[in-house]
Amino acid sequence: MRKAVVLFLALALGLGWAQKVEVSAGSPFGVQAGVRLPLLPLLLDGRVHGGIGLEALGGGADLILKVPLTDLYLGLGAFYGTGPALSLPADARGRAGLRGVLGTWLNLPLPLLGVYLELHPIYYLAPAQGFGLGGAAGVSLGF
Repeated sequence: MRKAVVLFLALALGLGWAQKVEVSAGSPFGVQAGVRLPLLPLLLDGRVHGGIGLEALGGGADLILKVPLTDLYLGLGAFYGTGPALSLPADARGRAGLRGVLGTWLNLPLPLLGVYLELHPIYYLAPAQGFGLGGAAGVSLGF
């Protein structure tokens, strides 16, 4: 009972602090859901995500730097999963690694709803070291 109360409070406080709730399809695991948290307003965000795909289940975290006066953002993150991540080339895929994030918001006239595209250069750490390239398209709800 105590664990359930602590888990509920952690989720409620996390969603209360979150600036955006996001759902995306693509790298690293297929379908991801997560939250974006403001760390430095208008400049730096943190993002945590979990995902499920045909071959893997996993999650990760990113630090995202917004490029001022543009719709672009850059970031660096890490992820870990139970199986290979979605990326190219297929023979170099791993289950854990570091990734860069290069993204842009699409200018759509939708209140509180954003659409974004991302490119992910990936350095795999496990089970073997290697490089890959992934991408994602997503929808964001929030401010």
